[in-house]
Amino acid sequence: MNKSTVIIPVLNQEALTRQCLEAVVGREDCQIVVVDDASTDGTARMLSTFGERITLIRHKRNHGFARSCNDGAAAARTKFLVFLNNDTIPQSGWLQQLENYANEHPRAAVVGSKLLYPTNTIQHAGVVICQDRYPRHIYTGFPSSHAAVNKSRRFQIVTAACMLVRRGVFAEAGGFDDKFRNGFEDVDFCLRLGAKGQEVHYCAESVVHHLESVSPNRFKRDKENVALYRSRWLARVQPDDLTYFIEDGFLQLTYEGSFPLNLKVSPELAVIDSGRKKQLEEDFAQKNRQLRDMTREVTRLRAELGEKNPGSSALAYSRLQQQIRKKVQLATPADSTVLVASKGDGELLRFRQRQGWHFPQADSGVYAGHHPANDDEVVSHLEALRARGAQYLLIPAPTLWWLDHYTGFRKHLERHYQSVLRVPKVCALFHLGGGLRRAM
Repeated sequence: MNKSTVIIPVLNQEALTRQCLEAVVGREDCQIVVVDDASTDGTARMLSTFGERITLIRHKRNHGFARSCNDGAAAARTKFLVFLNNDTIPQSGWLQQLENYANEHPRAAVVGSKLLYPTNTIQHAGVVICQDRYPRHIYTGFPSSHAAVNKSRRFQIVTAACMLVRRGVFAEAGGFDDKFRNGFEDVDFCLRLGAKGQEVHYCAESVVHHLESVSPNRFKRDKENVALYRSRWLARVQPDDLTYFIEDGFLQLTYEGSFPLNLKVSPELAVIDSGRKKQLEEDFAQKNRQLRDMTREVTRLRAELGEKNPGSSALAYSRLQQQIRKKVQLATPADSTVLVASKGDGELLRFRQRQGWHFPQADSGVYAGHHPANDDEVVSHLEALRARGAQYLLIPAPTLWWLDHYTGFRKHLERHYQSVLRVPKVCALFHLGGGLRRAM
C-alpha cells in the first residue's frame, strides 16, 4: 500500500506540469492527485495523456492554491500527504527521504524538502522569522553543498512547494486557509500547527529543483495576503533568524566583562552597512537577483519550447531570439531605441544598428529585477522611458501574458500607440513615436 499521496495543484504552465509529472509518474511508489485549477491553455489535453496513472480533479473556476491543495487532500487515503508545486523537478530519492524522515521523527507533523534553483543554489532550506517579524527563506542563494543547508532540523515554517504532512494532522488543522490566495498559505499553516505544539522539520536529504513563482498572477494578491498575515501573526510570532546564524557559526558574540560587546559576522552572511561598501553590496545583490530571475526564465522557456522535442529546447529558444531580431530589423529604422519587456535576457537587447533597453529597468539601466506591481507602475515607467528617448516597445512571446495581466497597460498602448506587428508565438511591437516604418 502506498504511504504517500503526492498532490500537485496546477494552473496553466502546461510544459512545466508535464516535466514535473514525468519526474514522478512511474518513478515513485505513491498515489498522484493532480488538481487542475481551471487552466485555460493545453493543460487539460496534456493531463489526459497520463490516463489512470494520475487521479485528476478539475475546477470549473479558479479557486487558488489553498483550495486546490485541500481538494487534492480530500481524495487521498494514505498516511502522508505530499504537496508539490508543478514548477518543480524532484530528484532521485526525494520522496523516500521525506517518508524515512517522517517515520524516524514521529513528532514532526510537517517535513519540507531542500529546494534548489536551476543554478544549483539554495531556494529553500527552511523559513525563519526575521527581526521585523516577517518570514523569509534562510540562506537563499547559498551553494547547495554548504554545511549550513545540509543539516536536517526543526524550523517554525517550511515551504509548501514540497511539503510532507501527516494526513490526520492536516485534517485536524482544517487544511490550508483559503482566505490566503496564492501566498502565505504554508506560513499560516505551519504557524497554526506550531501554536498547537506540533513540530515542523526540514529534511536536507530530500532534494527538489524549483523554478520559483513563474505564474503570471503569482503575486497579484500580495497586499491582501500580507495584511492578513500581519493581523493574524505579527504580534504573536517570535523571531528566530539570529538563533540559526549563531548555531551555524555566522554570528559570534564575545563578552569581555564590559560593554560594548565584540560582534563578529561572517562575510558569507552580511557586510557592514556603511558608505561605498553598502552601495557595492546593494549592486551585487541586485545583480544576483537579476541572474536568478534570468536563469529561472530561461529554464521555463526551455521547458515550454522543448516540450515536443526536449533535446532541442536550447536551440528552439535561440531560434526564437533570431526570429525576434529579424522582425525588429524589418520593422524599425536604424538608430532606433527599443524597449524589451523581459526578465533581464540581455541577448534580446542585441540588435544591429539599434539600441536595446531593458523594460522595466533600474535607474542605472540594468534590468529592474522584478515585474511591475500594477498597471499604474508599468504605464508610468513606460512613459518615463519614452520621454528619455525610447521609440519602440518589444514584447517577446514569453512576456505576451503582460497584455492580459496588465489590462490598463494594454488599453494605454491601444489608445495611444500603433501596433507595428503582432506575430503569434514570436513577439509584438509597438511604435512609441518618431520615424514609423511599416512592418514587412
